[in-house]
Amino acid sequence: MSSRYGLIAVAILAFAQALPAASPASESASITFSGEKTLWHGFDRYDFLLDEQTLTIQPTKAAPDEGDGMRHPVRGQRRCIVVVPKIAAQGNPWSWRGCYWDHQPQTEIELLRRGFHIAYVESSQELKPGHSWDAWYEFLTAKHELSAKPAFVGMSRGGEYAYRRGGRAGGALAETHLT
Repeated sequence: MSSRYGLIAVAILAFAQALPAASPASESASITFSGEKTLWHGFDRYDFLLDEQTLTIQPTKAAPDEGDGMRHPVRGQRRCIVVVPKIAAQGNPWSWRGCYWDHQPQTEIELLRRGFHIAYVESSQELKPGHSWDAWYEFLTAKHELSAKPAFVGMSRGGEYAYRRGGRAGGALAETHLT
């Protein structure tokens, strides 16, 4: 293992260990989402399309050839993904992946085990955070009652986007982990 990935692994484990594990007294049923579910590393995954003009969000289904990843962008739409824990932790905490869906997913898998939901909205050099991220946040917090304070996980460009979102959110972040 290269020293870079070793350092990332240590940072991920430290981040995950700092989080409280869901306890029987604080567990709750996971929130349900519309649309067909697929699996992501053994957890239920729901896919959505966010229209960049109207900011409406509609369920879709990941193509079978995508596996755990996301390969098929749709012009004028942003792919959005939410993965639900088997049992949600109290307060419905969630983590927002800033970029690079399914790259080095160890942190997200550990967060799911601890009762966090995982969310992602398609981002790239051309698809930067903006009103689409606001619409996705509103969809998750107002419609599906996830915590108003997500924890961000971002590496490289995803770290930049997490930082930008944190500035727009006016302190509405639980935690930010950047590499």
